[in-house]
Amino acid sequence: MFLLSRAPQFVLVSFLVTSCGWLPPLGSKRLQKDVAKVHGIAPDQWSALPRLIEASATGWLADFDSTTLQQLVDRAISANPDLKAAASRVTQTQAQTVRAGADLFPAISGNFSASRSQSPSDQRFSGLDTLNNRFRLPLNVSWEVDLWGRVADERQAAKSRRFAAEEDFHAARLSLAATTVRTSITLAEAQALLALAEQDVQTRRVQLGILDRQMQRGLDPDRAALDVSLSRADMARAESTVQQRKAVVDQTRRSLEVLLGGYPAGVERGLGRLPSLRRNIPVGLPSELLLRRPDLRAAERRLEAALRSESAARKAFLPSIRLTGENGRTSQQVDQMLVPEAAIWSIASSVTQSFFQGGRILATAQETRARYEEQLQTYTSSVLTAFREVETALAADGFLSAQTSALSAAASEAEQAESLAQGQYEKGLSDVLTLLDARQRAFNARSGLIAVQAQRLRTRADLHLALGGAF
Repeated sequence: MFLLSRAPQFVLVSFLVTSCGWLPPLGSKRLQKDVAKVHGIAPDQWSALPRLIEASATGWLADFDSTTLQQLVDRAISANPDLKAAASRVTQTQAQTVRAGADLFPAISGNFSASRSQSPSDQRFSGLDTLNNRFRLPLNVSWEVDLWGRVADERQAAKSRRFAAEEDFHAARLSLAATTVRTSITLAEAQALLALAEQDVQTRRVQLGILDRQMQRGLDPDRAALDVSLSRADMARAESTVQQRKAVVDQTRRSLEVLLGGYPAGVERGLGRLPSLRRNIPVGLPSELLLRRPDLRAAERRLEAALRSESAARKAFLPSIRLTGENGRTSQQVDQMLVPEAAIWSIASSVTQSFFQGGRILATAQETRARYEEQLQTYTSSVLTAFREVETALAADGFLSAQTSALSAAASEAEQAESLAQGQYEKGLSDVLTLLDARQRAFNARSGLIAVQAQRLRTRADLHLALGGAF
């Protein structure tokens, strides 16, 4: 019973020795310098915005004046299968972290063995039985003392990968929300354009009926026939546009339904109308907002994991210390297993130093170092890409705002021109070509205005995605 009675003290002392002797992760200062260098790329503020002021972060979906949009995003987050898969990957990495840290603790196992043997007649001694029974019930303890912190580095690398998976989940959730917003806006845009096209067909159908009656009355038959032919051609083109936009509505509905985790039946109503923006982008957004992006945080966690893996590989050059012990019972008779004389125990330790493995350890260290350099460059590229996305979205919002104002004025003027052309044509002061041209211009202006309004809404969602959340 010696080993069992001394086991708590034995384990405690070993842990104290191990914790006191752990080397810090090799290369930790290099990691700090590399990350600081990448962060130094960031400007003090975005170049597209002139001044630095504090912005209120109230939740980026609140920027859109639509409660239905929030409901659609909630549905997507609760039912989307890709997001559920990302959550399962987080659970996997949690289990991997536990497994990576298992070697920090002693391995305890027990077994029962029974054997029976017979000695040859010419080798038997006086007092020994011909048949020999042996029963064993030992408890084995084995532990590699992590004196240099190699196992701790491997465990920390697994923890960093787990944190990276958690950040990937948050990134997937943010991306799903932004994609749902963009798709919902695209559906509302397609529905608005379809309604405009159907209205245009109805207007042209009324105009064509008037021309048909004029031709039937025989007033200037040659001109009436030309006007009717031109109107019918435009009517057919308008009907073709309706079918084209119906197809866009149908495709977008099915895409949104898949995002919401449902069957793509093509029946989702969506927003019904384009929402409006409740506020403009605050000027002077600090670039530090970008560093909260989950995908960048995940890249930084992977960089840390690569450093820890490199440190563990380099510590494999150092000797390893292993402690083993056994405590149990052995006897020739089962009913004598519990007597004090049947007790057995042993304690042993060993130190192992590798001298030659054909370059395996060195190659592993070189591989992990190269993997760290790869993660560093990937992290740098991700940061630069994020800066580009934010700057592009900020600049695009200004362009689209100005374009919206211009198209709004153009649509107003085109509608007025259409009304004037209609009046002049009814008075016989202009031909049908002028009327059809004015009508087409008004239709194009209204369509362009709807498209730009929708694009600005999608750009706002892109900006929030690029910033990793609200302002």
